[in-house]
Amino acid sequence: MLGWEFPPLFSGGLGVATYGLVKSLNPLSHIRLIIPTAGTTNDLNGINVIGLNQVSAEEINLEKLDFSLQFQHTEVHRLPLLLSPYHYTNQAHSQHEFVHTHFSKDTLGKLKAVHSIFSGNEIYGFNILHKVQLFAQLAEDLAADGDFDVIHAHDWVTYPAAIQIKKSSGKPLVVHVHALETDRAGEDTRNSIYWMERTGLETADRIIAVSAYTKEQITKLYQIDASKITVVHNGIEPAPRERKGHQLKDKLVLFLGRITHQKGPEFLLETAEKVSRVYPRVKFVVAGMGNQFAHLLETSAYKKLGSKFIFAGFLSKSKVNELLSMADVYFMPSISEPFGLSALEAAQHAVPSVISIQSGAAEVMKASLQANFWDTDKYANYIHALLRYEALGKELSAKALVELDQLTWDHAAKKIMNVYQSL
Repeated sequence: MLGWEFPPLFSGGLGVATYGLVKSLNPLSHIRLIIPTAGTTNDLNGINVIGLNQVSAEEINLEKLDFSLQFQHTEVHRLPLLLSPYHYTNQAHSQHEFVHTHFSKDTLGKLKAVHSIFSGNEIYGFNILHKVQLFAQLAEDLAADGDFDVIHAHDWVTYPAAIQIKKSSGKPLVVHVHALETDRAGEDTRNSIYWMERTGLETADRIIAVSAYTKEQITKLYQIDASKITVVHNGIEPAPRERKGHQLKDKLVLFLGRITHQKGPEFLLETAEKVSRVYPRVKFVVAGMGNQFAHLLETSAYKKLGSKFIFAGFLSKSKVNELLSMADVYFMPSISEPFGLSALEAAQHAVPSVISIQSGAAEVMKASLQANFWDTDKYANYIHALLRYEALGKELSAKALVELDQLTWDHAAKKIMNVYQSL
């Protein structure tokens, strides 16, 4: 298995999903997980987790290692601090992009360079394409024994490595699509990452999509045969239901996620304006960062809505859970959302949800109120109803908790095992 995010280092849903699947697949299979950066502890017994930040000289071929990668005339979406490739700006630009790594050319120097590149808390960064290329070279060495039955690759960052391992081993390849470049940068995007994704999808023997929505996008925008795509919805770790009070007199509507074009911040703002007119005692809490953060902050002030917003910034997992336990409504107006794990987390905390139809979560969370991403009138009506009529929220929350019983990583793992068996 090839992954990119994995606890304790992750910036979004990819790390949560990879961990959940590995944990549930562990009793059913023998997993060798290759990732860029492994933590110092591993609470998953029996899983061989290999981080490139910790590899030894004996495990990889340092002689062939090429650090001189240069990207010329490549469309690069800049990755601001704390933002993963799921946080791309909406404007790509062509430029000369040169990545230089300073190291001595002896074996020890190369090994130190590998450890340095894949260490630290920034697992993406401005040199992400360089990291992807090096990951491919090193992962091929770490899988050179061929002692496995199937290759399972999570998202585009691992596809070049997966393709190389498939070529050298002859073993079948499963690629797992958690998000697409067309989600992040728009349907018309045809940059280098799009073509890396498309090559991986074409090379794969089977494709796992996190939703029927993502499957449709793969067939429509990447011209991939639908017959080799299996939908496996994400799950969620079981957790006790928890509710807490708060000091504010207003009710809380929570937006949780990266503040990027993909997440629909302009529709969040329009909806907040409409709700505030009819229900003044409300606060919209925005938890997350992104390239639209400043715009949302400034526009809310310009529209004299500053008092209706609380910008919480990037929060730890424990703080997110605390916020969910106090929220009255969860709001996800995403323009394109492959799944939307946070909607499941909200349901776990008995928070009723208003979400966009253009999301994978809408397929499995029938006890949510749903609208097209652009329909702020309907969003506002739904949120107003939930704020005013507590009985409606309690009824939806109770039904959503029942739905969660079927949305576990164990259920997802069994479906993935069927995909493995078919190969």
